[in-house]
Amino acid sequence: MPLKLSKPGEIRYRCVVFETFDHANKSLVKKYTDNSVSVFAIEPCVAYHRIKGDITGFPNDFPDYAQQLIDKGAIQLLLASSFDGKSIYAQALDKAVDVIEPVFPVYKENHKQLIKYVCNTLNSPDAEKAFKKSLCERLATFYSINILLHRLNKLLGYGPILTYPDANIRSYIALKKLLLQSEQEVFEHDDIQLPTRIHISSFCENLKRNLIINAQLLAQTSLSVLLGWKKNSSRKSIQQYTYGITIVGSRQLEDNRRGPDFIIDDKKIAGRSVVYFPRFDLTTDQIKRVSDMPGTIWNLPKAKKFFSHPGKWKHLLWLSVRRNFVRNAEEMNIASEAVFHYFCWLKVLNSINIRHFITHGDFGTSHIGRNIALKQAGIQTWYFTDSMNCGSNMQEKGNRMRHPFWTYLHYDRFVTWNTLLAEYFRSHPGSFQKADIVGCLWSDHIVKGFHEKNQANIPSPKTTDPLFFIVVFDTTYSRNGLVSYAEGIAFAEHIIDLANEKQGIHVILKEKKHRSIHRILDPKLGPELLSLYNKMDAHPKITVYLNESDASELISISDMVISSPFTSTTFETLSANKPAIWHDPMGLYKHTPYGMVGGITTHSYIELKKKMLEIMEMNSPHYKNPLPPDSSLIDPYRDGKAIDRFRDLLTYEQG
Repeated sequence: MPLKLSKPGEIRYRCVVFETFDHANKSLVKKYTDNSVSVFAIEPCVAYHRIKGDITGFPNDFPDYAQQLIDKGAIQLLLASSFDGKSIYAQALDKAVDVIEPVFPVYKENHKQLIKYVCNTLNSPDAEKAFKKSLCERLATFYSINILLHRLNKLLGYGPILTYPDANIRSYIALKKLLLQSEQEVFEHDDIQLPTRIHISSFCENLKRNLIINAQLLAQTSLSVLLGWKKNSSRKSIQQYTYGITIVGSRQLEDNRRGPDFIIDDKKIAGRSVVYFPRFDLTTDQIKRVSDMPGTIWNLPKAKKFFSHPGKWKHLLWLSVRRNFVRNAEEMNIASEAVFHYFCWLKVLNSINIRHFITHGDFGTSHIGRNIALKQAGIQTWYFTDSMNCGSNMQEKGNRMRHPFWTYLHYDRFVTWNTLLAEYFRSHPGSFQKADIVGCLWSDHIVKGFHEKNQANIPSPKTTDPLFFIVVFDTTYSRNGLVSYAEGIAFAEHIIDLANEKQGIHVILKEKKHRSIHRILDPKLGPELLSLYNKMDAHPKITVYLNESDASELISISDMVISSPFTSTTFETLSANKPAIWHDPMGLYKHTPYGMVGGITTHSYIELKKKMLEIMEMNSPHYKNPLPPDSSLIDPYRDGKAIDRFRDLLTYEQG
């Protein structure tokens, strides 16, 4: 490619690369293309540092003007496959987890006053875990940018290459400096040139964020000074419960058996001993659903509405101003969050008493301040596994698929499904070193409905004939992500082929996501998948249930389950000793833990059909799980009594 000049006196470069486009770049792109500069566009793919998108974690497609230029050939498209974009996400995450411990001492020295203040305010050295966890997530963002730039450099040859990454470059440079100070290796990119406008936009972005965070801190401090001194003169008796259970998301309040009340029974844990803590604002329908459950709702103090400890907030604001408030937004945000949640739960515990706090999927930094307050009050904290999709199932040799999410989880007890998950969490710094393996919690619901094919609370299939029922589960697909839309299309095609080719079967497909999401996540392949789902809707041997349907009830009426790698439903089914497999339609997961073991994963249509016929020839009650009882990959009990074992742990601790 010839060398081009953007303007006289500017740096010479071989080409220009855009990771993303917005309408503000339209005139800039036009300038390059009008001057015959070689312009490349990176095909959208899931990378950890992407924050711009209609759905968090998923990139938007190109705007119309950029797509038109790509179609005309004025902009050349760099396919994600040309630089192995799919692997960047996992590699960046694991690398961040790997270096957080050796990097943190230098970071701590740089922010020692602030970290010391937070630890003193929360009366616990464990408060520094909030800073560690936040830094680990930011390091993952750094590595995803660093690896991407490295691969672009290798792909396009020697530069200079003018590059517009979809990232905050000022933060990237600061983290690079921190890593070098910590004697960590990073990729250097002498051939990559970053435009001045990227530095300016990143500076403005950081300045805006810093001003917002400090304005919020100022408001919290001011209102705490005005209102935080007030004491409630009326003496209220402390309400007594034994178990506090969080409601972490709307999925728990859908019409299924996996609600926050799953732990309650008639013998061991009574509804009157349970209080629910919603972590988000409930809708009217959700309030009604929770009210219909045994137990009590307790609404937590909300940010911007709860003010206390004015002296502590004044000191934190002083530290922010003293430490140059326009440069430490991330640190001040973490400090403010830890302090707020600590004070929030001190207030809660002035009105309510519990002995056990139970949650799941609650891995954000905010849990650390809360759990420190709970521990100081003598309350035991429990984190339970609600899904096997944590990363362990996608591990391959050389990539452990660790994630900053699972670092520094500050809980007393970890209740999980199998040894593989326990060891996976143990591989993360600051996470659970001991686990209580009780088996798959949701297999209980399957076993209870095992012989209730005519009583399940689901719509009737299209046929009443005595057929072999295959229940199928797809997964969350993404554009060039961990599980792509190309895989989703191949998976759906194989299921349709099964229905067309084999007599005596009826397929039930349960969609994981609402169909409207597919056109957003992948404008090209998403519609192709939708076309296949519409074809399934019209197929006489296929019944499609939307994402709201109860997975456990569908599994309970199945003769066999097929799910996309490696969604939890196959694990749940195997844990209930029912036939199930994962289907890997493109043969991409042969070297993963579940891909390598025989009998539970198929890697082609031929293998899928063969396994289905094999299971059909068995008498279902005599199905033998292909994994041995001592396998670390599966529920070691397989009896549908995991929830009861969880109750035993809770009630034993109570006693």
